[in-house]
Amino acid sequence: MEFNDLLNEYNYRKCRGPEDADVEQLVEAFEYFCSNYVYIKHPARGRIQFDLRPAQIATVRAWLGHRNTIVLKARQIGFSTLAAAFAFWLTFFWADRFIVMLSKTEREAAKLLSKAKYIYKFLPRWLQLSGPELLQNNVLKMAFDNDSVIESLPSANEPARGESVYLAIIDEMAFLPNPEQAWASIDPIADVGGRVICLSTAKGEGNIFYNLWSGSQTGTKRFHGIFFPWSANGDRDQSWYDAQALELPPWQLHQEYPSNPEEAFIRSGRPVFDIDSLNRFETERPKSGFNKKASDVRNSYMFESSGGPLSIWKLPEFGAVYAIGADVAEGLARGDYSTAHVIDAKSGVIVAHWHGHIDPDKFGEDVLYALGHFYNEALVGVESNNHGLTTLTALNRANYSNLYRQRRLNQRNPEQTEQLGWRTTSLTKPLAIDELSANIRDGVLQIMCEYTIAELKTFVRDDNGSMHGSPHDDRVMSLAIANQMLKFVFLSEYRPKIEKAFGTIDWFASTIKPKEPEKFIIGSYNTY
Repeated sequence: MEFNDLLNEYNYRKCRGPEDADVEQLVEAFEYFCSNYVYIKHPARGRIQFDLRPAQIATVRAWLGHRNTIVLKARQIGFSTLAAAFAFWLTFFWADRFIVMLSKTEREAAKLLSKAKYIYKFLPRWLQLSGPELLQNNVLKMAFDNDSVIESLPSANEPARGESVYLAIIDEMAFLPNPEQAWASIDPIADVGGRVICLSTAKGEGNIFYNLWSGSQTGTKRFHGIFFPWSANGDRDQSWYDAQALELPPWQLHQEYPSNPEEAFIRSGRPVFDIDSLNRFETERPKSGFNKKASDVRNSYMFESSGGPLSIWKLPEFGAVYAIGADVAEGLARGDYSTAHVIDAKSGVIVAHWHGHIDPDKFGEDVLYALGHFYNEALVGVESNNHGLTTLTALNRANYSNLYRQRRLNQRNPEQTEQLGWRTTSLTKPLAIDELSANIRDGVLQIMCEYTIAELKTFVRDDNGSMHGSPHDDRVMSLAIANQMLKFVFLSEYRPKIEKAFGTIDWFASTIKPKEPEKFIIGSYNTY
């Protein structure tokens, strides 16, 4: 064997690593392959050698050391290119490796595979001949004669069903049109010994990518999580970031160029409420329990602090005025939650919060009835949509008198109607959310509930302008309704007629009638 052949064989083995290589030896082999033989297409500099940065080396180490990894990253730091190079290396140097890469669209899938094709195209001729022959090379597939294949497809194809896949790479997972369905087709791979790599920038909370990432941080999922900020690209410094901050809206800046995972998720989904204002709230651990009858006296309730769905930060104070907002769910054990917030109308402090699963009628006659009486006959505003009508009917049947009645909000002086409850419509929802946002921003409200704050942070606005939670917004809506009640709670029609106990000073005072002034006829003192 000639010297060049021996040298080529040596370099081929260095690119592949030893037969029984451990993770560090494989990382060294991949880095050697990239830095010596892999060329990539740089948008500004054209064809360049693929010299791995420390963040990319750490990522490859994680990919080799863990069966399932999830990478939360900033945009344009070379990780899609890294994934394509990693897939090519696995199929070129090992036999029987079927690798699937999923992307948002067919165009994106073709672009991702083109990175691997570019690598093969510019390999030295001796290395191409030393490796397997490329048998199939079309827009979405590369197949070698060692029975290894790279297939790059749009996520809608569900390619993993019925296939024996060695590795699945999901690129920009949070932005797939069907991320849950795509994951459903990939998930079985992990159960039968395959490997999974999820890559994405963030797109708010409440989606499958966020759930998998969160699980990787808490140990509740089988994924190993890695985060790389905007600075992971060695070409960027603080002046570059500052320039981006001047050009991009905040949500887009934090989505595409986050500094930490919290910023990536919470600020990336176009949050409706000001995140800095929410971060200024100081949370406190509440007392948890439930209301129960205090005595045989009608409408007399107390708080039993023994664990339960009612959280209380401040007990009712004599003479204080309170408003309650309630959002009603169906009551199913696995469905949405029914929830209520209680606000001290003068201080703006959220003093109590109820959150749980309960039938709509019991939510009215048991929970809200007791909660309203406990907090000084509070004004209760219940969302009247859907199951809320059942709750309102139960409250009305129980003779709770201080119930909010709808008003015609599109008039100069909104008139009260006879219809009970707060109706959420295309007119009233933006009003309620905007006014809640303003009161949070201006410090009118004081929120101590960590769960309410978390839900406010993940309440987002879509491209079409619609607003929703990611995934839940029960607490947001009940708080928004309670905030609306503050505008009406001091009106005379909503001030409770509290009966004065017999024999008390207040009762005696109410029986004393003021002396009427003497009547006189105008002009009776005239002398002419």
